[in-house]
Amino acid sequence: MIVDDGSTDGTASEATALKDGDHVRVVRLSPNRGMGGAIKAGFAQARGEWIATLDADLTFPPSALRDMLAAGIAAKADLVSGSPYLRKGDMAGVTWMRALPSLMINALYRGLFGMRLTAYTPVLRLYRASFVKKLEITADGFEINAEIAARAMIDRRVVAEVPAPLYARTAGVSKLQRGREFKRHLSLILRLLAGK
Repeated sequence: MIVDDGSTDGTASEATALKDGDHVRVVRLSPNRGMGGAIKAGFAQARGEWIATLDADLTFPPSALRDMLAAGIAAKADLVSGSPYLRKGDMAGVTWMRALPSLMINALYRGLFGMRLTAYTPVLRLYRASFVKKLEITADGFEINAEIAARAMIDRRVVAEVPAPLYARTAGVSKLQRGREFKRHLSLILRLLAGK
């Protein structure tokens, strides 16, 4: 499934050209709802036992999903995260200006919600549908990935991680604004610690 989050370029027509009934479906949102809104819309429309999330910019390789599914089945996991922190060299080429904030925010989540996950923030995930479709998710921005992971840890769900390389962006421009996202993460953390 492709979720087009209110694009104003040629994304909608390109996505529609890929549509083929049951195998590739397109959900078009208008206006733009942010990463959280797009992921929640995808969850609502998804079918099957497992739901994978992946950025269209392919900074994480889709091929990692094979290992993630195998790990999820073996561990009977509710959440499998692709992590660039498990294997040396999996962040090669990523600038320190991108890597440092990620390392810091992930360390904060690990300290607060559990060390079993090295990566709370990446979008490269595999979820058991029966878990994620029932989850009450409050985030609408990039912090949605951290919220789902933290809620899984709080609920003592089975989580697993698989090494996954994170590549430098080769096309397009990131919509992530560090200051705004940091504030959103702090707001989310306060909600989670308050049990909301």
